[in-house]
Amino acid sequence: MRLFKIFLGFWVVVGLFFGVSLLFPREFKVDRSIVIEKPVYETFAYLNNMQNIAKLSPWNKTVDSSMAWFFSQNISGVGASYYFRGNLFGKGQLKIVDCIPNEKLETTLNINEGELTSGSAFYFEALGPYKTKLSWRDYKDVGYNPFHRYQIPSKTKQTELQFDEGLVKIKIAVMRN
Repeated sequence: MRLFKIFLGFWVVVGLFFGVSLLFPREFKVDRSIVIEKPVYETFAYLNNMQNIAKLSPWNKTVDSSMAWFFSQNISGVGASYYFRGNLFGKGQLKIVDCIPNEKLETTLNINEGELTSGSAFYFEALGPYKTKLSWRDYKDVGYNPFHRYQIPSKTKQTELQFDEGLVKIKIAVMRN
């Protein structure tokens, strides 16, 4: 009888773990913006170039000294990709999957053959002839995986900080260009 109670207790805890996870959101969303004192077409042109995006990437030699990049033949527009490989991050690909000139640039990220996938998009809004509002949005549906659902709040905060830092880097790079 004691073994049965332990067995039953174990399954109650597992059931609670899964049940509580259903109260957490299934989607992870981050939306951050910055204003850049450059025309929208210049801001868009800079980010529509995979070589420029790779320079701003957090997957770089500062974090992983073994990091190497490779670019697709087409470096801008739909289908343009860059590939990276390093000991710390493994291998991955960032690819432009949707591109509306001066409005939207959507990418997908695939790391270690689908171990981690994510999509994000840049939205461009003209705020006059020499100002651009650049918005960076990340989204992912984690499904019913309870471990991923529990991670959403901390993942959201972490990504917001990374996006804020990334947008400042983008602004500085575009302004220098």
